[in-house]
Amino acid sequence: MTVEVEKQEVNQEEIDEAQKVIEGTEGPLKGMLVNYVGQVMRPEDGQVTVTMIVEAMASEFPEFLFVVARENFLRGYEQALVDVENVEKERTAKIKEDAVKIKAAEEKKIEAKYNKAKKENKKKSKSERVSKAS
Repeated sequence: MTVEVEKQEVNQEEIDEAQKVIEGTEGPLKGMLVNYVGQVMRPEDGQVTVTMIVEAMASEFPEFLFVVARENFLRGYEQALVDVENVEKERTAKIKEDAVKIKAAEEKKIEAKYNKAKKENKKKSKSERVSKAS
């Protein structure tokens, strides 16, 4: 799944969540908001959604939404910085890991060349001894 598809799914989930009808009024503030927005917006089906409440707050109490939006932005920005830092750490660790693998492979190649040269030297020395003996 690509990042773009994931973003679309998350955005669709957020849209679905905002479109949900507010069920129940667990607290006095929630009840007051739902009733007020219902009276002001007068939805055809009589159901109040989160989107409606946000619209009402934006038009009648923008200072509140500004503070909420600002806090949300700052938290998102902070999380982005943390994510960037984590990605950099992962990249650095991967680069170090790759460097260790490359070094080990190079050492193995050098050792193989050394062992091959050593064997050739033994063969050469042996053949020289045989020719001197003859």
